[in-house]
Amino acid sequence: MKKYFKEFINDHFFSKRAEVIEKFEDYLEILREQNQKINLVSRETKEREFWALHFLDSILPVTQINLLGKRVLDFGTGGGMPGIPLKLLEPQMQLYLLDSRRKKVLAVEQMIKKLDLKNCFTIVSRLEDLEQKYEGFFDAIVCRSVRIKPVFAKNLLRVLKPGGELYLYKSKKLGDVDQFKDYAIINVSHPQVGERKIVKIIKQG
Repeated sequence: MKKYFKEFINDHFFSKRAEVIEKFEDYLEILREQNQKINLVSRETKEREFWALHFLDSILPVTQINLLGKRVLDFGTGGGMPGIPLKLLEPQMQLYLLDSRRKKVLAVEQMIKKLDLKNCFTIVSRLEDLEQKYEGFFDAIVCRSVRIKPVFAKNLLRVLKPGGELYLYKSKKLGDVDQFKDYAIINVSHPQVGERKIVKIIKQG
């Protein structure tokens, strides 16, 4: 499956393809190391499967969204995805990785350190408990593999600045999306990932 990941990078990031592939190889090694200590992703996932099921899936929207220089929140980051893969492709963004489970955040901090990622921060908190200083703070929010409860929807918009963009990674089930008034669906499906839709919500001023 690595070859499909490499094909995507060749198509969209040809000028820095070797550098990008090397960074993702480092990330995979660190992620698998941390996954032995705490369950970040299914331990039944084979090494070759990470490339499509996690890495390629995380970066599929990069051709449709602009994160350059933006302050981005990865809500429910788990093993650092999709935030870290996006950061590896767009190092100029400021990335905040949020998870309520301290052990997972500690593992992500080790990844950040070993990958030497700059302007990359972690937050241990439930979304609804985020401090007031984060109200209207983020230019963009990404969220993968999290069902959006009403309390999440409310607080995602709370911490997003007016005009900011929320990107939800979805497949076939879109039932939790209707709680947002206006949204656009971007189809980024890929043969090796399957059906993948990015739901884009812009916070009105």
